[in-house]
Amino acid sequence: MEFSVVKQSLEWQTGTRIALIALLASLIISALIGIIIVLKGDFGDAEGRLLGTTLSMATFTILAIPSIVQLGRGKFYILSGCGAGASVIAFFLVAAAIWSEGTFDIDLLTKLMVTFGVIAFASNHTALLLLVSGATTIIWVTLITTIIVLVIIAAILTISVWVENMPNGLVRPLTALAILDVLGSLAVPMLSKLKRLSLT
Repeated sequence: MEFSVVKQSLEWQTGTRIALIALLASLIISALIGIIIVLKGDFGDAEGRLLGTTLSMATFTILAIPSIVQLGRGKFYILSGCGAGASVIAFFLVAAAIWSEGTFDIDLLTKLMVTFGVIAFASNHTALLLLVSGATTIIWVTLITTIIVLVIIAAILTISVWVENMPNGLVRPLTALAILDVLGSLAVPMLSKLKRLSLT
């Protein structure tokens, strides 16, 4: 039992270390490129695209951190692999859109970009929620409900992008679901913290 706890702790530390190193490297690269562009004083089209690419890289690196941490813990392989993979694909699609200059079908590229962006956000959001430990029944109910709401939102957004139309009747329910998702996302860590405080 003790060995299992130690092993899990090491996995957690490894996953966290990888995520932080990737995040730090991405942010450093973005900062260096931004500084070089500013100091150069010539903010042209190429510089704008380069900065946009590095900012996108930083954004999707940050987004993928929960999945990277879960992979490091050895948990939720499919979900975490999906989250990390979708983040990488979404980044390359955004980079393609920035640098394409009409090489790709912009309509298809936009649909794919939004689709993988939504998948990346939903997967990593779920992976983040699942980092909660020692959950009680009420925490699990809140967690599962929030994940279901998140999946529904992601499905509606993805379908709307591909059919190129969102019925007006869906706007209000989608907004309500988004509010519920935010509420659940805040409630899960707060309930978990309250539980730990009650045990001390």
